[in-house]
Amino acid sequence: MIDEFIKYYKDTKKKIDKRIDDFNKELVKEKNPLLKENLDYFKNLNSEGKLVRGTLVNLGYYLLKEDRDTSLDLSLAYEVFQTGILVHDDIIDNDDKRRGKETIHYANYKNYEKHTSNKGEAKHLSDSIAICMGDYGLFEANKIIADSYKENPNLGSILSNFNQTVLTTIKGELIDVILPFQGKNNLIDSNKIEDNIMEIYRLKTSHYTIIGPMSVGLILAGGTKEQLKDIERFGEKVGIAFQIQDDILGIYSDEMGKVKGSDIKEFKQTILYSHILNTEYKDELLKLYGKEDISEEKIKRVQSLFKESGSYNYAIGKMNEMYDSSLKILDKIEWIKEDKKVLLKGFVEYLRTRNK
Repeated sequence: MIDEFIKYYKDTKKKIDKRIDDFNKELVKEKNPLLKENLDYFKNLNSEGKLVRGTLVNLGYYLLKEDRDTSLDLSLAYEVFQTGILVHDDIIDNDDKRRGKETIHYANYKNYEKHTSNKGEAKHLSDSIAICMGDYGLFEANKIIADSYKENPNLGSILSNFNQTVLTTIKGELIDVILPFQGKNNLIDSNKIEDNIMEIYRLKTSHYTIIGPMSVGLILAGGTKEQLKDIERFGEKVGIAFQIQDDILGIYSDEMGKVKGSDIKEFKQTILYSHILNTEYKDELLKLYGKEDISEEKIKRVQSLFKESGSYNYAIGKMNEMYDSSLKILDKIEWIKEDKKVLLKGFVEYLRTRNK
């Protein structure tokens, strides 16, 4: 089943890549050098992505229709939206790299900090530019949808669903931003941290990564409310599992395209973290977790603490529970044809076996 999905994924990715290349060429035709420089940065980040979400837009459409190319502009819009929201995310996380490339705010900071003795001024400028570029991506995505599907009778529902995904994602991001501060400063009961983490996974990752793209593709194909609910139930489990796995890889993988140890430095809230709070390893972890100057040796100690405490195995178990639940839900959905279920099952196993 994985092979069937990978074949579908590679074929779809090739087509979306072509749409993105065409979009990027038009994007950088701006003559004003102050604008062109940052549109070039956006183009750079908008290239060479995995395009899994764009593929899921296409797959959501394909569940009901066979003419897959109809959804390619919608896939493009979702990928442009993703680039835009990740520009904002990079500011929030203060990350220097994204997809192995310099983030927009960091590239601008490097450019401007050497021209002033006021580093705060350079940082404010670079963050402000990046906020503008993130906004640009979000509204460009809406424009792509409106322009491409203005004759489609489902346009209103497509835009409503797409923007609801954005709003739901932002709710998850808000909790994700606030929770580390509250946890670090003992403003929240440690027993409530995992509930909030699971809410982040549901609102942010499940909707943004799985439910949102599949649903908007399904709506383009004329999907019903009942069908959308089925996809939401399936996608919620997959998204939670995906994020747990992402958090595990964020601690243990060197191939995430991010600064090594960035999740540890930013005091990232994960179920690995919430679990260890109820173990004897809590105090030692808190001496290391969230520290900016953490060394390679200390990163390795954090990795060991999560394993010694049982938190790693707890997270792996929860991840597999969610993946297994998604497959059980999928088996009970009668309106999805068996050959399409094969693709969805292959997708789940593709995610489950990834290592980066």
